[in-house]
Amino acid sequence: MKKAVFILLKLGITTGLLWMIFREPDFRAAILVHLASMFSHWQWTLAGLGCVGFSTWLGALRWHVLLRGQKQDVSSAEVARVTFVSNFFNITSVGVIGGDAYRVLALRQKHDFKRLPLMVSVMLDHMLGMVGLSLLFLSCRFIFSDRLSSLSPEVMTILDGFEMFMIGSLVMVLVSAISFTPRLYQWGEKQWPQMLGYAPLKNFATACDALRRDWRGSILGTFLSIALFTIHFLSFYCAIYAVGGTAPLMEVLAAMPIVDTVSGLPFSVSGLGVREKTFETLIHALTGLPQAMAISASLVGWLMGVFWGLIGGLIFISGSRPNLVDLEEVPAP
Repeated sequence: MKKAVFILLKLGITTGLLWMIFREPDFRAAILVHLASMFSHWQWTLAGLGCVGFSTWLGALRWHVLLRGQKQDVSSAEVARVTFVSNFFNITSVGVIGGDAYRVLALRQKHDFKRLPLMVSVMLDHMLGMVGLSLLFLSCRFIFSDRLSSLSPEVMTILDGFEMFMIGSLVMVLVSAISFTPRLYQWGEKQWPQMLGYAPLKNFATACDALRRDWRGSILGTFLSIALFTIHFLSFYCAIYAVGGTAPLMEVLAAMPIVDTVSGLPFSVSGLGVREKTFETLIHALTGLPQAMAISASLVGWLMGVFWGLIGGLIFISGSRPNLVDLEEVPAP
């Protein structure tokens, strides 16, 4: 019952936001005109598709580095295949069956790996992704800080709030990495033996300590995260030009971390509606791009991701498939 309510809520929010965007016929017609431009500006469309594919491969490479930190022996080709297929579940999922659950299940069933190191590798994958996203946003914010005076108070509030969130995320990851160290955990276990002496929790902390043990892998994963997000955000930059618009690169890179974070929240289906409204607000404010064109660019950027998700679906259909019934039993990392 709770799952059904959650799915209906996501569908309702998505439908409501899309209705708000497309409710005016003239505005809707303008968006459709801009969307058609992606075919006449096919070079930019292909460039954006290439960016999404390359960023997905970088994501697979980052996860492979973290899997090695968990002593999970799997080939880079297999990790890439599972990563591309997981994108299919990310774009088609409206419930609890998502790409992360598929990643854990696919490797667990095929290679008979234990669930804990796989789940921890996915969790650390997200943590390093947050580190890379934070560093990218804060760098862009610093680079174009001289242009902030021209922004409205509302946009400045959004940027300042997200800056605090990004700094807080970096602090959280650092504190977590320190907390997982054996010496600190042993001290805590002496203070709270009943809680921290719990064997599954100790195993979890030991697995998470890979951030410190494999510090070279963590540094490499951070650089891969920065490269991954930069190239992924370039796909939306290409999408702007694909629909006939123009925009400064640095402003787009500064806005996209906010757009990506908000659209990744479990409020809507594949971020639809949430992404478009956030992209419209920030890109219009930062670059002056017309609102209809901004929404069109957001939709084109989303369609580029859908394209690679469908490629992942074809890979899933053509290869060996895990038992998807077990996906319901894989908790979210």
